[in-house]
Amino acid sequence: MPESRRARKKDRTRSEIFRAALDLFAARGFEAVTVEQICASADVARGTFFLHFPSKAALLVEWNRKLAAELTERLRDPRDSALAQYRTLVEELGEQWRRRPDATRALLHALLAPSAEADPARDLRALVEQVVQRGQQRGEFRRNVSARLAAAAFLATCAAAFAAAPADRSPAAQRNELLHALLHGLSEPKPRLKWAPAP
Repeated sequence: MPESRRARKKDRTRSEIFRAALDLFAARGFEAVTVEQICASADVARGTFFLHFPSKAALLVEWNRKLAAELTERLRDPRDSALAQYRTLVEELGEQWRRRPDATRALLHALLAPSAEADPARDLRALVEQVVQRGQQRGEFRRNVSARLAAAAFLATCAAAFAAAPADRSPAAQRNELLHALLHGLSEPKPRLKWAPAP
């Protein structure tokens, strides 16, 4: 059954509020932006904002859902390796950090905290867990680390690495270093002994 005009208008208003909020977060930072500023930018009344979002933090929940849905679509090909999918996750979070550092920091912090609002079917943390599980099933990732812990480590490491990145570092170099730290840690591989036949 087609959506009613009222439902379409409601969806459009919600999208306009969300889009205005993300633009403001990119320009001013998540903490600095107020609900009043979002309402002014979206040209809606304060009451209208609260009809769609119970709080400013609820915009992060919406952003989490949207990013998870977009990434789920990009990671749909079952032939892709878990390593390639893991790289895609790092690249996307890196791009979001570049565009909206303060809001991405708030999003990653929110993802690391337990939330009753999180929807496991549409959540970045759950998506990272799925990629890790897929890699474990295929033998690409170690099986002696829980996918939940690996996802939490992934998100926490992304937040820390993006926040501490030097300004003169290219995004590609930063992502490569982050991937290396996430996948290989800090330990140097032990040198392999060359086998030589006995004389």
